[in-house]
Amino acid sequence: MEYLIGTVSNATPKHNHRNYEIIYYAEGCGTVCTGDRTFSISAGQIMIVTPGTTHEALCDGEFKRYYISGDLSRYFALSAPTLISDNPQKDGLFFSEMLYKNRNENPEYVSALVNAYMHFLMQSIKTDTEIAGIIRTIADTITDTFYDSKIDLTLLLQKSGYAEDYIRAAFKKHTGKTPTRFLTETRIRHACFLIDTYKKTLTLSEIAEKCGYTDYVYFSRRFKEIMGLSPKKYAAL
Repeated sequence: MEYLIGTVSNATPKHNHRNYEIIYYAEGCGTVCTGDRTFSISAGQIMIVTPGTTHEALCDGEFKRYYISGDLSRYFALSAPTLISDNPQKDGLFFSEMLYKNRNENPEYVSALVNAYMHFLMQSIKTDTEIAGIIRTIADTITDTFYDSKIDLTLLLQKSGYAEDYIRAAFKKHTGKTPTRFLTETRIRHACFLIDTYKKTLTLSEIAEKCGYTDYVYFSRRFKEIMGLSPKKYAAL
């Protein structure tokens, strides 16, 4: 089995391949456009480009990538380009560098390396899918229980089965917010709803309590942080 294996550090124009292309982003950052989607890329990410997909890489400086292209259809059945992250041990980088360094070695050895790399990627896709589901569950739990002043985000993250720091980082990657920020914004959005609807029948302290805040001063600070004005000024609008 023949594979096209190499490295590139500059921008690349629009092109496509008959087969799958695996790109490991080792250094720098940039943007990859695939026609209908644009991906912001940073070091440690891996893109699996589906056959026939036109794509280009844009960057301002060095944007080092390792790539491999060939008949990998027995490993994947993807309908669109897929972006995943390397694991903390950087196994994806290890495989990419090994393949590049040994690209001209015995074809059977190269095929064995490719096989190991593809199985790593298949497991990573599965893990990313599992984590996305876990993140949705955590977000749903926060949304459903934000009014509880005793909600324990640390315990909620630990229940995921992953290391707390790992799932915290994954949560931010998927939602764009830390769990704490997500909880705060959920509470303040509900506070705005209650002020708009019940400001004539509920005090601001009562509204704060219904949003999970037992300390009004703290609630006011968080409200101003999110909304740009205090609850009192918001209620006066």
